[in-house]
Amino acid sequence: MTKPHILFFARGYQADFYPELTDDRYEAVFVTMTRAEADRVRAKGQTVTACFEEDFDTLAPAEIPPHYLHTSFMSDRFLGRFDQATRLDILGKEIAFWRVLMDRFKPAAVMNELVAIEISEVLLIESRAQNIPYLAALMCVIEGYFYWLPNPISLSGQKLDLPTQPSATALNIADTYLEELRQADYKPYYVRNLSGRRSLKPLLAGVAKALVWRWRDWQSRDPSHAGSFRYETYSEEYSRRLQMFFASFTKGYDELDAIPESHEIVLYPLHQEPEAKLNYMSEFRADQVATIENVLKCLGPHQVLVVKEHPVDKGALLQPKFQKLRARSPNLRLLPGEVSGRAVLARADRVATLNSTVGWEAAVLGKCVCIMGEFFYDDLPGVHRIESWQALRDVMRTPVDRVEKLTPEAARNFVAGMIDISYPCNPLPHTSLYQQDNIAKVRNAIVHGAKLEANANSSDEALSETAISG
Repeated sequence: MTKPHILFFARGYQADFYPELTDDRYEAVFVTMTRAEADRVRAKGQTVTACFEEDFDTLAPAEIPPHYLHTSFMSDRFLGRFDQATRLDILGKEIAFWRVLMDRFKPAAVMNELVAIEISEVLLIESRAQNIPYLAALMCVIEGYFYWLPNPISLSGQKLDLPTQPSATALNIADTYLEELRQADYKPYYVRNLSGRRSLKPLLAGVAKALVWRWRDWQSRDPSHAGSFRYETYSEEYSRRLQMFFASFTKGYDELDAIPESHEIVLYPLHQEPEAKLNYMSEFRADQVATIENVLKCLGPHQVLVVKEHPVDKGALLQPKFQKLRARSPNLRLLPGEVSGRAVLARADRVATLNSTVGWEAAVLGKCVCIMGEFFYDDLPGVHRIESWQALRDVMRTPVDRVEKLTPEAARNFVAGMIDISYPCNPLPHTSLYQQDNIAKVRNAIVHGAKLEANANSSDEALSETAISG
C-alpha cells in the first residue's frame, strides 16, 4: 500500500530538524529554498526532492493570476532588492515550483512555518487550491506545548476554536502558569541566556557575515545569470547590527526613574526588524517609526510613551530614525533592551502594541492593553483590538480606571483552552527539540494534523495518553 506523502519545506533550523521526522506512517518529501539548506538535509542522509535556488534557472515561470498574493511585494523581507520585472519572474517561478511538486506527490499535508516570506505564501495559496492541509506550528503560552495554526498567514486569536469548557487538568496547568507569570521576576523563555550588546564574539561574527553577504548580493544582483540567484540576503541586517554596536558608545537612552510620577506611562514594546509579526501580521503598520509617531498623536498632555527595545535586539533604538523621532517628540522616552519588561510594566498604566508577548503579560496583570496587529490574545474580552487611530485615541484618553480590562477568569479559561487544543511537544526551536520523546510526539502531531485516518489510530492513542500530562 502506498504511503501518503508529507511535504516538508525545510528552512533554517528545519533543514536539520525535519529529517528527524521520517516515519513509517507517511513518506517524507524534503524541499528546501537554498542550496545551503539542501546540503544540510543531504548531510542527514535524506534526499532533497527539490531546491528552489538549484532549480531556479530551469523553471519556466507560471502565469500569475490577477491579485494572486494575499499580501504584497512589500511583505517579503528579502526580495525587495529586485525590480518589479524580476519580482514577477521570481513569483512566476515560485508558483511553477510548488505546482510541479503538488501534481507529482499529491501530498496529504505540507509542513512549514508561519508564512513569513513570499515563497511560503505561495506554498499556502497552492496548498489551499488543492485542499491540502498546511501545518504551521505556534508555541502555546505554556512552554513545551504547541498547536497547529488554523490560518498560517495569521496569528489572530479570532481564528482559534477553543473549547467552551476547558478540561480540569488544563485548568490546573493554567493556574500554575498564571501564578508564575504574575510574579515580579517572571522571565519568558526568549530572554534567558542572552549575550551582552558589547560582546566581542557576536560582533566579529557580524563583521564577517556582513562582508560575506555583501559579496553574495553582488554575485546575485542579476538573477538571469546562470547559477547566480539567491533568495535570501542578510547584508543590511548585519550592517545594522554593526552600526548599533558602535552607536552604543556614543548615544544614550532615557531613564524610567526620571519620568515624574504625575505622568501616565504608555508602553510600546519595540519589535525586531524585520520579522513576520511586522511584515505580515501588522502589514500596514510595519513601519515602526510611523506607528510610534501615530501612537504619540493619540496621547494626552500628561501621558508619556515609553518605547523599550526587544531584549534580543539591543541597540535598535539607537538607529538615526528613532533618535530623530525622539528629538521632535517631547513625550517620547526610549529604553534599552536590558531594562526589565516587568520594571516598565510596574510603572505603566497602558500598553499599545502591534502583537507583542509583553501585551499578553500586561493583560494578565490587569493593565489596559490595545493591540493593533494580530496575535493569539487579540480577541479576548478586555483586550482592545484597535482598527483605527481614532479608536486608539479614544481608549488612550479614557480614564484608565474606566477602561475595560481582561479578567482573571477570562485569562484562566483562555489559557486552559489553548492547552486543550495543543500537543505536549514542540517542533520549534527549544532546548528539548532533538530529544527522542519530543520527536516521537511531533511525528504523532503531524499524523493527527494531516488527518491520516488510515494511519492515525496509533497516533490518536499516543495523543490521548500524552495530551496535557505529556
